[in-house]
Amino acid sequence: MRNLFCFIISSFIIFSTYALFSQEKKERWLTPAEISNFQETPRYAETMNFLRNMERASKSIRIMNLGKTPEGRMLPLIVVTSKTIEVNPSKAQSSGKAIVLIQNGIHAGEIDGKDACLMLLRDMCILKEKEYLLDKIILLILPFYNLDGHERVGVYNRINQNGPREMGWRTTSQNLNLNRDYMKADAPETRMWLKMFNEWLPDFFIDCHVTDGADYQYVITYAISDQMNVPWSVRNWIKNEFLSSIQTSMSQKNTLMSPYILWKEEHDVTKGLIGGVAPPRFSTEYCVLQNRPGFLIESHMLKDYQSRVNATYQLLVSLLEKIHSDAGKLRLAVREADEEIISAGETADGTFSLPLDYELEMNETNDSLLYLGYQYHLEKSEVSNGTWIQFSNKPANVTIPFFNTVKPTVEIQLPYAYIIPKQWTKVIEILQAHTIRLNRLTRETELEVETYKFSQPKWNERPYEGRHTVNFKTEKISERKLFPEGSLVVLMNQRTAKVAAHLFEPQAPDALVRWGFFDAVFEQKEYGESYVLEKLAREMMEKDAALKKEFESKLASDSSFAKNSYERLNFFYKKSPYWDYRKDVYPVARIPKKIVLPLELKK
Repeated sequence: MRNLFCFIISSFIIFSTYALFSQEKKERWLTPAEISNFQETPRYAETMNFLRNMERASKSIRIMNLGKTPEGRMLPLIVVTSKTIEVNPSKAQSSGKAIVLIQNGIHAGEIDGKDACLMLLRDMCILKEKEYLLDKIILLILPFYNLDGHERVGVYNRINQNGPREMGWRTTSQNLNLNRDYMKADAPETRMWLKMFNEWLPDFFIDCHVTDGADYQYVITYAISDQMNVPWSVRNWIKNEFLSSIQTSMSQKNTLMSPYILWKEEHDVTKGLIGGVAPPRFSTEYCVLQNRPGFLIESHMLKDYQSRVNATYQLLVSLLEKIHSDAGKLRLAVREADEEIISAGETADGTFSLPLDYELEMNETNDSLLYLGYQYHLEKSEVSNGTWIQFSNKPANVTIPFFNTVKPTVEIQLPYAYIIPKQWTKVIEILQAHTIRLNRLTRETELEVETYKFSQPKWNERPYEGRHTVNFKTEKISERKLFPEGSLVVLMNQRTAKVAAHLFEPQAPDALVRWGFFDAVFEQKEYGESYVLEKLAREMMEKDAALKKEFESKLASDSSFAKNSYERLNFFYKKSPYWDYRKDVYPVARIPKKIVLPLELKK
């Protein structure tokens, strides 16, 4: 009995000593945000100092540099792995582990994820509390993707946000929103990101934000595409293996979480919430084109900073725990999705339908959810002359519709290849940034191809992300055309085929032609003198009675045309053999079916 008593006492002393030691160690490794009691978030230099200290203390952490930002700062990528050899991307991909990328600070004022990740790294690699996760996961962390914006600190950078005291700015030093740039890749930061992503090819992507919008009880919300835009194998894993597990895990942690809150009608929550599919200019939707799940975290801006960071931390842990337990299934789903698109491009029999754009189905057969909001009332505002919504602190829980089913509005049949004249160098640079495999014709080749003819182009008056986007109508045309040696060919039997299709197909929401990369094709470059066209018009009408009738009909039906001397003469110029037949014709061509081409890989 005495021996048992001594054993119990000694065990208690050992346990207490270990617990005290662990607590002292944790206190030595408090993050800058924790030291400030979550009143502050560390600047670049302080953050990097903390990361370098952890790198020196742990063999699991390696700091890599992606390149320099426009203001000259080194953009870091943190690689976390149990084996040194796995800091090499190709070795990581062959390791059998799931590669997870966590991105923070793409909107640098929304910086909760960075401080949550510093805590996560400390607990995983220094305190060893969650080190087991590295058995099946290789973790990549971008502490602050928009690094220059991170250093544009201010107290007033986020009008809706409750802490930290100072925070970074939404856009880059070039005033570009990186979360609108994933397709057009104008920002140097985007080019660095794309290079990194395509080298590592993470199996799962997480993007940490802080939301704007309504007031509600949830401390954190999320979004993940699980609609028909997601490859079947990945969608099946998300719906049947992943989502319910994450929801259960967060519920067990007593952390209120909901799908991303976007009211169907701004001032009436009872009308429901909407989900849907966003364009691939956004990070998580871009990852879908790359056949990877993209998980959006949005902590709630009105909650205090400590609550937001802790909730983000808890959600990150839940995600990593689930991926750890499901690493094999996740990797299999992703690779099946890659193989599906490669096979479709190889076959090119016109049967693989690729939706490019979607709309929500707003019908009665929708899901519902219990919405944990606050009571609110509406007032007519004498300041704005609009409606002023005022939230109370009284909970209001109500079951509401959730509209999250989409249907395609634009679909194409995946072609065998696209062909691009080599002189469109800016476009080719974008393809290379996305690591799309390019081939070149080794000799001049005449081909039967499809392309598009544009009409009624209209540019937005105000710039959007540094560009004046253009809308138009399209008509598919077929032609036989001679392509010079060196023309670039994008074969669609490659993993990035859906990225290429979204860049090339004019109806896609982020097609390069919509972003202005092909604006020159809309311009008329040759003109006729009026005295020449006056004579030509009369000769054409004398020879062609139907043309004369068409002209007279347009005069009668279109008053603005009738009053415009230039347009009246240009009517005939456009129908003459002198007209530029390539105007408004898309220079990118589709090769619809598989053929033998004289190709070599572009170096």
